[in-house]
Amino acid sequence: MSAALEPDGTYKGVPAYAYDNTAGGPVLSHQRRWDEIARAHSGFRSSVSRGYWVVTDGPAVQRALQDWETFSNKSVTALDPDPKFLWIPEMLDPPLHTEWRRLLGVEFSPKAMAARQTEVRQAATELIDVVKDTGGTEVLDAFARRFPTRIFMRLMGLPEEDLDLFLGWVHDILHLSFDQDPDRSRQLAAIQAASGYFEEQIAQRRRIPRDDLLTRAMSWEIEGKRISDRDMLAFCVLMFQAGFDTVPISIGWSLYHFANHPEQRRAIVDDPSLIRTGVEEILRVYSFVVPARKATKDVSIGGCPVKSGDMVMLPLAVSNRDPGRYEDPLEVDLHRQVTNHIAFGSGVHRCLGSHLARLELNVAMEEWHRRIPDYRIADGQDLQQTGNMYGLKSLRLEWPA
Repeated sequence: MSAALEPDGTYKGVPAYAYDNTAGGPVLSHQRRWDEIARAHSGFRSSVSRGYWVVTDGPAVQRALQDWETFSNKSVTALDPDPKFLWIPEMLDPPLHTEWRRLLGVEFSPKAMAARQTEVRQAATELIDVVKDTGGTEVLDAFARRFPTRIFMRLMGLPEEDLDLFLGWVHDILHLSFDQDPDRSRQLAAIQAASGYFEEQIAQRRRIPRDDLLTRAMSWEIEGKRISDRDMLAFCVLMFQAGFDTVPISIGWSLYHFANHPEQRRAIVDDPSLIRTGVEEILRVYSFVVPARKATKDVSIGGCPVKSGDMVMLPLAVSNRDPGRYEDPLEVDLHRQVTNHIAFGSGVHRCLGSHLARLELNVAMEEWHRRIPDYRIADGQDLQQTGNMYGLKSLRLEWPA
C-alpha cells in the first residue's frame, strides 16, 4: 500500500490525491481533469495502490520521455513497478531497444507504409460501404475497431476471423480499472492467453514460413543471436496491443469531433487537404495515452522528490494541451501552422508505428467523409470513456439513409 499522507494531506511536501487514472468517466473528463491539475501543480502524488508520482508540467513530461537513462521503460504501468511480463521492444532500453528498433524500422518506414496505401484504402472503403446506406450505426464496432485491426492482422499474417478474440484480450490488458483488477490478475491472464495464441502461430511459421511480419521477424538476429521464442512472444503481445488499440481510439475521437463540429466537417468535405492537419490536431487535443516510467535514480521532477525504483506517470495531455506551448490549446484548428505534438511520445521510445497510424487515420477520414459527409451523434447516449487509455466506450452516429 502507499505510504501514509502527512496531516495536511500532502506526501513529502507534494500535493497528494487518490487519483485513479484507470477509472472511466464522462466523455473528455480525464483530459479536463489534467488541465485542471496542471493549472494548479507541476506534479503530485497518487495514493492509489502502492502510490506513484505524476508529472503535470508539460515541458517536464517531454524531458522525462526523452531521458531513458533516468526514466526507464522496464515498467510502463504506474500500478505495476515490477511486472511479471515483458513487452518487446517497448519495455527495453538502449542498446537492446536500439537493435529491435533498427529491424522494425524497415517494416514501418514511410516507404513501406506508402506501399500499403492501396490496401489500406480498400479496407476502409469496404467497411464504410457496408454501413453507408443504413442511416446510422455504432461506429466503433462497425468501423473504428475493425478497419485498422484488419490491416494489422494482414501485416502480421493472422486470420481475420480471430478479431473479436483479440479485442477481448486488448480490453483486459489495457482497459480494466484498478477496482476491476486490483492485483492485475485479469491483465496477466489475458497476456498469457495471447501468448499461448502466438506460440501456436510461431510454431506454424516454423513449419511453413509465410510472407508476413511474424515470419520475417523469426529470422532476425539480436546481439548476434536468433530471437528466442520467449522474446518472439513478448514482441507479438506488444504488436497486437499497438495494432488493436491506439488507432481505433483515434478514429473514434475523430468521428466524435467532426460530429460535434459541423462547420469543420463541412470544411474537410469541401477541402480534403485540411484532413491532414485535422488528424494531427485531434491527436493533440484528445490526447489519450498516459505513459509511465520507472526511475533509475533519485531525481526531482515537477516538484516531486522521486526515488530510485519509484513509478512516474507522464500524461501526454499536459504537454499537448499546454497553453504555454499552443495558442488556444483546447481547440482543433484546421489551419494551425505548428502541430509539433507528442501524441506519439518523444525520445528513443517514440511510437514506431506512427507512419502507419497516420496513414490509417488520414485514409479513414478521407473515405468516410467521401461517402458519409453529413452525420450527427444519435440522441439518448450517455457517452463515456475508458480510463488508462482514454477511448470512447461506444458512439452511435446517424445520417440520411
